[in-house]
Amino acid sequence: MLHMRPKLYFLSFLCALLVAAASLSVEGCGSDPTYISCHPVYTPCFGGWVCLEDGTCVPPDAGTDASDASDEGETASIGCTGPCIPRGPDGWNEPRAVWIGGSDKAPTFCPENMDLGLRTRAFADLEWEYGTCEPCGCKKPTGSCTTLPESIKVRAALCGQQGTALPFGGPAEWDGSCTSANAIPAGAQCPAGSGTLCAQSIAVSPLGPPMEDGCEPVVIPAEKPPHVGTPSMSGPTWTWKTHAISCYLPTCEDPKEACVRTLAPLPEGFAHCISLPGIHACPEPWNAKELVAYDDDTAGAADGRACTACECGAPVGGGCLARVRTFQDDACSKLMSDVEISSFVEQCSNVALPGLAIGSKEITPPEYIPGACASSGGEPTGAVVPNPEHAVTFCCKAPGE
Repeated sequence: MLHMRPKLYFLSFLCALLVAAASLSVEGCGSDPTYISCHPVYTPCFGGWVCLEDGTCVPPDAGTDASDASDEGETASIGCTGPCIPRGPDGWNEPRAVWIGGSDKAPTFCPENMDLGLRTRAFADLEWEYGTCEPCGCKKPTGSCTTLPESIKVRAALCGQQGTALPFGGPAEWDGSCTSANAIPAGAQCPAGSGTLCAQSIAVSPLGPPMEDGCEPVVIPAEKPPHVGTPSMSGPTWTWKTHAISCYLPTCEDPKEACVRTLAPLPEGFAHCISLPGIHACPEPWNAKELVAYDDDTAGAADGRACTACECGAPVGGGCLARVRTFQDDACSKLMSDVEISSFVEQCSNVALPGLAIGSKEITPPEYIPGACASSGGEPTGAVVPNPEHAVTFCCKAPGE
């Protein structure tokens, strides 16, 4: 019996340890379960404590304690580890921690103590430039020539000299076909008996000007055939110099208040801001900093850039060409001369053997020779402007507020 007593003492001591361990497992390693990792549904806190979003347990009166920590008497709610601040006027979005600055310095994510990751991004200070327009050109003009020279004269002098001139034109409504009208006999003298031969040169007035229809404008793209249409623009799009990064804050029980997640000052570049779609004036005390931004970097800008249409000026340099042929006989069979004439200048040609008979003549149908048209257009125009349908006004308190 004496050697059985130590065993009873040992069993009693072991039971006491098990009871203490069970008590600790229920209470959580002491009287403060704050450090127990919890979940509102799967692993709730014990003893009536409340599980926060970050997985920590707090006493049910944490809101009162947070209220006592606020210098301005603001109240916090369960889930908000910092003070609650008044929201903006009705209709404005809840306050957020907003970073505003240059696009090259914009943070990729929200700070760890200001919710989980980047929430929204807005854009301001639009920058753009023109691209390059396709060049314009003009097709060759079209036209026709129908008017014969007003006069043909046989002159009793060489070209460039003064002398008597005899009419040598065709009949009325002449179409240029072979005619013996106004023939000059061999050895004719001008004036008669003067000894001066009549047939020394032939002067032909210019053809009538062409009837032109103008030029059709075309676009001349690089490495592609010209085509009819409006030039397109290639080149850069646009950029936004300023970005606004909004980080959501936890909510408070009072719907008129918003939570400041931390009592520490906001990181550099951040401020407490409210926002409202559209362009608005900022209410007090949210008017320390104002920014109108746009909620989409693409749709937030309206691209009105374009290229002016291609146009063509009046044709220049075009004309008419034909040939005047003279014959010694009256049936246009014994060729005497064959001279090119145009619509630009009078044409004079000397007779190879003065005094020969000039019995007939003909003019070939005039041919249209196209000139060219000066092109215009293909110039950048328009602008890229912010799209008011995507505007958002941010109104911020001064830093530290």
